[in-house]
Amino acid sequence: MKRLLIVITTAAALYAGYWFVGSSGAKGGFEQWFDDRRSEGWVSDYQSIETKGFPSRFDTTITDISLADPDTGVAYTAPFLQIFALSYKPEHLIAVWPNKQSLSNPLGKAAITSEDMRASLIVKKNTSLALEKANYVTETLAIQMDSGDTFAASKALVAVELVPASVNTYHFGVDLKDVSLPQPKGIRLEVGILPEALQYARVDATAAFDAAWDLDALQNKRPQPTRIDVKLIEAKWGQLELRLAGGFDVDAQGRASGKITVKAQNWRDILAISEASGAIPSQLVRPIEQGLNLLSSLSGNRNTLDLPLDLENGQMKLGPIPLGPAPLFRLR
Repeated sequence: MKRLLIVITTAAALYAGYWFVGSSGAKGGFEQWFDDRRSEGWVSDYQSIETKGFPSRFDTTITDISLADPDTGVAYTAPFLQIFALSYKPEHLIAVWPNKQSLSNPLGKAAITSEDMRASLIVKKNTSLALEKANYVTETLAIQMDSGDTFAASKALVAVELVPASVNTYHFGVDLKDVSLPQPKGIRLEVGILPEALQYARVDATAAFDAAWDLDALQNKRPQPTRIDVKLIEAKWGQLELRLAGGFDVDAQGRASGKITVKAQNWRDILAISEASGAIPSQLVRPIEQGLNLLSSLSGNRNTLDLPLDLENGQMKLGPIPLGPAPLFRLR
């Protein structure tokens, strides 16, 4: 019995020592990260870093965070950030964000409000902490831009996973409910033809990058997409249903080349709201409708548009209609 007590006492002392060393390492690691950013010219401030959770957890809370990267113009502030990990599984992290935070870039500043924003993150057991899997969820998300534009959703779920046996290729899943988008200039949704919010928006896609998403991606240069394959992007807005599928390559300048199939059901709702709001002059509505009617008849269903969106060297064309420059796929 005495020997058993000695064994138990010794094991407890060793584990307590392990936890103390691990918690000190976690706190020191975060402090070093902020110091390293500061030495690179960042604004990199915080008020305090504390790690608790003995005996089974490393629960770290960082308060009054202020970060700004002069190279990209991206800045972030938050009253706190909590990062939790099991002491016996430190590569599996849980992050919890405050209800209010802000993010800015050269295009503008966003005030972010939410309820219960959190994420689960699994990284590789190496110094780079390369991403293997992540799940993000939040309730009542709202992003208010300083321009006055607002993006909101009653619920947002995002999942990212490294594709097995791939090189820097990730599978993305997104599920948004009750989505409010910035209102296009000149279009007033209160005309009643379509609701103000999309019932849902979903994404199932795979993206290959020129580097892994790891610590270096956050601290230095962001990985850039080289190929995007869309299994399905879908959204429902009143009676309008939109689906996209296809794929395209992305060059070093962020220009896309490939093809996306666009299927729009009950597309006349969009035409009607555009006419009612004055976005399209009344004298043009009839010719546009005739042209779209002809295109939709090719799919066998006049209520559905089924057209290829061609991307070539950064230019877009929907069926036979040139649309001009496509968005650049570059991450700052």
